[in-house]
Amino acid sequence: KKIFAFVAATVLFAGLASAQLGIHVGYAPQTYKTTFSYSGFEGHDTTSMTGFFVGVDYNYNISGDLGVCIGIQGRYNTHSEETTVLSVTTKSASNQMILDVPILFNYGLNLTDDIRLTVFAGPTFNYALNGKTTITVGSNETESDWYDDNSDLNRFDVAGTLGVNLTFNGIRLFGGYNMGLMNLSSDDNTTMKGSNWFIGLDTTSDKKIVQIDAGARAQARAPV
Repeated sequence: KKIFAFVAATVLFAGLASAQLGIHVGYAPQTYKTTFSYSGFEGHDTTSMTGFFVGVDYNYNISGDLGVCIGIQGRYNTHSEETTVLSVTTKSASNQMILDVPILFNYGLNLTDDIRLTVFAGPTFNYALNGKTTITVGSNETESDWYDDNSDLNRFDVAGTLGVNLTFNGIRLFGGYNMGLMNLSSDDNTTMKGSNWFIGLDTTSDKKIVQIDAGARAQARAPV
């Protein structure tokens, strides 16, 4: 174990010398799907949230055209809706903070002198920092914590990411998909998984490159 830790640390610090630091922000709409089964009855539910993220990423060159990008970002997700029945208005507002850590291996190929195609794949680790839903009925307001002691939601998730990157004229266009691999509910009768695409801007410290990203992230379904 000590030898493995030493080798891993050596590779990490060796890569830091040649790593490209990027700062990115973006927009990340998400979809969460839930399947539940009780007494022979099976139901499905889909919830969508609007999301925004900001973070940093390091791209290390491993060998030749092979590299790995390691990042960390904070993501804010929100969802709200309003219904009126018999002149009584009910408002629901949910928000959540997620910490994402993607580790994406990439391989690039020059199509022309100005265009480069890169494919990337790897895991993305997600941890929910907090989440809550506020429901307002008339003048009454109640608030619920998604991760209190009575909750069946899991904070941790691992997602698989696969995508492509097209670079031309100093601009990088990313496209991909991220699929949640873990059940986000601890209820034996419920399965919750999520996925999403994202789009954003990334700037690197050593090269004046503007990067437009599109990819995917997964997280726990919002209990709305």
